[in-house]
Amino acid sequence: MKRISKEPDIRRQELMDIGFELYMKNGMGGFSIKDVVNRAGVATGLFYYYFKSKEEFVDEILNNFIVKNMEKIQRALNSNELTVMQKMKDSLGIFWTFAEKLAPYKHVSSFQTEQHFQLEQKLFIQIHPLFQQVIEDGVKIGIFHTANSFLTSGFILYGLSSIAHSEIDLNLDTKKEMVNLILTTLRYDQKQGDI
Repeated sequence: MKRISKEPDIRRQELMDIGFELYMKNGMGGFSIKDVVNRAGVATGLFYYYFKSKEEFVDEILNNFIVKNMEKIQRALNSNELTVMQKMKDSLGIFWTFAEKLAPYKHVSSFQTEQHFQLEQKLFIQIHPLFQQVIEDGVKIGIFHTANSFLTSGFILYGLSSIAHSEIDLNLDTKKEMVNLILTTLRYDQKQGDI
């Protein structure tokens, strides 16, 4: 079979996408490097050109997934087309989908590394001012009532993180309770809008 030459970044991302799909379906022990390279139609040596080991590969595919989801949340929070409540609803929806997808894997050693913790902290630092701005915008239009948007946004973001890392069953009731807790924290005025 003739191999198709691709740009290094494209090929690397292709390997990561395949690996993520296999990891999500089968877990760490349910796929091999050979499975990844066979699906990509590349030589095993190319895999090792990009990644030192299967463990490093899994770390990278999980971190890549986290970064992509945080970027989706950032886009929602930065949107000029969405209302304050739509920004809140969309960002919470993206977070919830993200937490549900990762729930079966949160105890895997890949999520217990210092690298993962530092990545999460860095992303939360990036999202915090965006979330704070949405809260301030909500205060300006009278739907949120908080005197300290910095503290409130940090409290909510780290509360969301605790949900993602906890033993809580991520079902519809939990999602509703999460939204209610956030709206209570924001002292949301239902007369002014709906989430």
